[in-house]
Amino acid sequence: MKTKARKCYNELKKLGCPVKEWHDDSRGVFWIDGEEPNAELWLNYWDMNLSFGSQKLNDLLDKYDLWWEWQNSAYGNVYSIPQ
Repeated sequence: MKTKARKCYNELKKLGCPVKEWHDDSRGVFWIDGEEPNAELWLNYWDMNLSFGSQKLNDLLDKYDLWWEWQNSAYGNVYSIPQ
């Protein structure tokens, strides 16, 4: 995981976001588990207000040039914005 992604991952984890690491880059730099406790504070596939992610999540991802999208209704993949 590249430096910016690692910093964002660590910051989100410290704030209680259910982030997880992949073992390769084929599905993004890391992922957010929507089935973990308190995940609904960050994203929720079934909630119209959180289906695009919370403001806090999107602000942190923007800060580190990252974005996310749903893989399925259970988790979202986080990607780097190409420079």
